[in-house]
Amino acid sequence: MKDFPAPLKGRYQIRSELGTGGFSTIYLATDTKTGNDVSVKEFTADHMDGVGTVLRRNAFIVASQADPQPVDFSAPLSEEEKLSRGLMQIRREAEILNLFADIEGVPACIETFQENDTFYLVKEYLEGMTCREYMRRFAGRVPYTLGLYIMRGTLEILRQVHARGYIHCDVSPINSFLCRDGRVCLIDWGNAADLTGSMEDHVVRQAVNVHYAAPEQQISGHTLTPATDLYCLCASIYEAVCGDLPTQSLQRLRGKPLAPPAVHVNGLPAFLDDLLTRGLELSPSARPQSAEEMIEVIDHEISFTVSPVAGTGNTSISAQLLNEKRRPLAFLTSRRARRPLIL
Repeated sequence: MKDFPAPLKGRYQIRSELGTGGFSTIYLATDTKTGNDVSVKEFTADHMDGVGTVLRRNAFIVASQADPQPVDFSAPLSEEEKLSRGLMQIRREAEILNLFADIEGVPACIETFQENDTFYLVKEYLEGMTCREYMRRFAGRVPYTLGLYIMRGTLEILRQVHARGYIHCDVSPINSFLCRDGRVCLIDWGNAADLTGSMEDHVVRQAVNVHYAAPEQQISGHTLTPATDLYCLCASIYEAVCGDLPTQSLQRLRGKPLAPPAVHVNGLPAFLDDLLTRGLELSPSARPQSAEEMIEVIDHEISFTVSPVAGTGNTSISAQLLNEKRRPLAFLTSRRARRPLIL
C-alpha cells in the first residue's frame, strides 16, 4: 500500500487498501471531520494500458460481422491520455452517483478532488461482501436462495435506474454487494450509459468485462437497452449459483453452446433455470424486457424474510419457495466482522 503520511485533502486519513480493479485502487479511510468511515477510489494510471486497449478495441467490429475491422491497439496510452480518461471516469461516476442519490442501493458520493498528480472519488463506505466474496466463502458457488436474494435486490436498483434512461453496463459479481444490514447495493458506476446519448459515445467509453457482457456491448454499432443489463446480471448469477462462468456471448455467436444452469446444480428450481436461460439469450428482444418483469417472476416463486440479529450488526435472511414443497432456507449476511473487498 502507498504511504499516506498526511490525510488526503487534509481530511481523509487512509487506513488500509481494500483492493484494486480496472484502473483504480480503493482505500478504507476515516473522514477526520466527521469520524465516519469512507471509501476512497484513487485513479491508478499504471493500470490503464490494458483497460485503454479494451476501450479502443470496442470502437471496432470484433465479431459476428462479415468483415471484422482489425485495429492496431498495441501502442501504449500516453500519460496525457491516461489522465484524461481517469478524469473522465472519476467525474462520470460522481455524476451518476449524485444523479441516483435517492435510490437505495446506490452508494452516496461525498466528493471528488485532484491531489498527488491524480484524481480521487470519496464515497459512502459499505460494510459487507460482494457476491464474489460470498462465492469464495461458500467454496465457489452460493446457495441459489442467496443468489436470488442478490438478484432481486439488484433488479430493484436497475428498475429505477432504467426508468430514468440509464443502464449500468457493468453488472458483475464484484459489483453486486450485500451489506451486513441486508441491503443489496450496486457499485462501480463509471461505465453507466445514458440511453439518450450517442451510440458512438457508449461504445468508445465502455471497458467491457467479456465474461458477463452481452453481445451488443462488444459489437460496434449495436444498440444498448435495459436488456443489456439483464444479460450481465443473469451471467453473474449464473456463475454465482453454478460455480462456473457461462460461455462468453461472442463464443456463443460462433456456435459454442451454453450449458443450462440445471446441468451444474442438482435440484435447481425450474423457474430459476428458465429465468437465467432467458436472460442469457443472445438476441436482446428474446430476453425479458424489463427488470420489473423479472422481479414479478421471482416474487411469484419465492419470498424472503429479513430480520436483524441482535447485538451483531448482521442480518438473517430466510427464503421460502412458494410453489414447491421444500424446507425453508436461511443465511446470515456475515458470520464475522471483517473488512470486505470493495471495487
